[in-house]
Amino acid sequence: MIVWFNSAKGAVTFSVFGLLAFIAYAFLVSRYVLEELTPGVMAAFIETIIVLAIVAAWVWGLQFAFAGVHKGWIILLITSLLPTLFTLYDLAFYSPIPYGWPLLQIVVWVTFVTNALASVAVIFRLVNRS
Repeated sequence: MIVWFNSAKGAVTFSVFGLLAFIAYAFLVSRYVLEELTPGVMAAFIETIIVLAIVAAWVWGLQFAFAGVHKGWIILLITSLLPTLFTLYDLAFYSPIPYGWPLLQIVVWVTFVTNALASVAVIFRLVNRS
């Protein structure tokens, strides 16, 4: 298991799971939190652009990582750390999350764990590059 976790395939797999969890997190935050705290079209537009930029960078990093390019792993590390920090902020300051209970709370935890594992796997891959 630890050999697979250190491999490129393991790091990419965790990163894909992290991407899927981040997309679910972004949808639910848009549905519950953004609607309650910052109503309006402009706030939704800005959040959508930010989420699309993160997802686009993530897919770009996945493509480079598949090709074996070093900067692909750096991009995957950055894009895995962003949702980890977002969800860590939510868990530190808004836990339990008052909106969308319990679904949003579960998705925040899943996103945090999968992206933390993805970050660790990518860091191992960057350190143990061969």
